[in-house]
Amino acid sequence: MKLPERPALAIATALCMLFVAACTPDAPPHVAVATPTVAPTTAPSRPPVAWTVAQPAPIVDEFLLYNPLYRSGQVTVVSCSLPTARLSNQQALIRYATAYVACLNRSWAPLITRAGFDFLPPSAVLPAKPGATTACGAMDKEDFGMYCQTDRGIYFNWPEYVVKESSGQEEGRAWVQWLIGHEYGHHVQWLTGMADDYDARYQAANGAAAEKVEENRNEMQAHCLAAAFFGPNRKTFHLHGERLSRYGHPGYDRTEADMVNFDHWLRQAFSKGPAGCITWAAPASSVTGV
Repeated sequence: MKLPERPALAIATALCMLFVAACTPDAPPHVAVATPTVAPTTAPSRPPVAWTVAQPAPIVDEFLLYNPLYRSGQVTVVSCSLPTARLSNQQALIRYATAYVACLNRSWAPLITRAGFDFLPPSAVLPAKPGATTACGAMDKEDFGMYCQTDRGIYFNWPEYVVKESSGQEEGRAWVQWLIGHEYGHHVQWLTGMADDYDARYQAANGAAAEKVEENRNEMQAHCLAAAFFGPNRKTFHLHGERLSRYGHPGYDRTEADMVNFDHWLRQAFSKGPAGCITWAAPASSVTGV
C-alpha cells in the first residue's frame, strides 16, 4: 500500500537539519563569559612528625651485678692516725671509731669518684645501746652496729666493745675496726646504688627463705668490702700473724663449716678489691655463714 506523499514536510525537515541555527526560535545572542580564576589548592601543612625512640629496658639488678665499682680497681692506700687511749668507756670508743671512719673516707672516696658516683661521708658514729632510737628504728639487742641510710649514720653498740685490760687493747681495736668497716661497707653500697637494688630484690623475694638469701648476699658483701679496704692497707695497720691470714678480721676458725664461705669472700676481696665482692651472682649456698 502506497503512503501519501508529504513533500513539503520532508523538505522543511531536511532544511532544518542542514541549517540548525535557522530553525531554533529566539536563539540568544552569544555572550563571552570570563573563565573564573581558581587558585591552586595546596595540601595543608602538617606538623613535623616526632620520632619516638624506644628506650632500652632497664637492666635487672644493674647496680648489684654490673656496678662500675667492680671495675674501678683497689681502694687507696692511706696513712691513719688512730687514738691510743684505752677502749674503756663510751667517749674513748666513739672517738676511736670516728677516727677510723675518717681513715676509711680518705681511702674509699677516690675509688667511689672514679667509679662515677658522688662521694658523701657517713654523717657520724653514734652511740646506740640495744633499744636505742635511731633514724631507722630501734636498735636491736642482737645488733653490734647498724648503718642507717636515712641519716647516713653508723650506730655503734659500744658497750659490747669495752676493753679495760691493757693486754686486750690491740685485739679490741681490731674488733672495732672490723665492725665499723662492715657498716661502712653498707655505706658504700648506698653510695653506689646497690642498696636500692637490694631493697627492690628483697621486696620481690617470694617467702622468708628467699628473703634470707638476699639478706645473706647483702651482709656477706659488706664483710667483703671491709676486707677490700685491708688488702691495700695491710702495711698501714701492721697486719701480721692470724690477722693477716684472716684478711684483716680479728680471727675465726676456718675449719668450721659456716666459716668456709666467709673465708672465701674475704680472701677474694683482700686480693681483688671490690671486684671480688659480687655476692649477687653467686649461688645461694655460697653466701651463708654471716
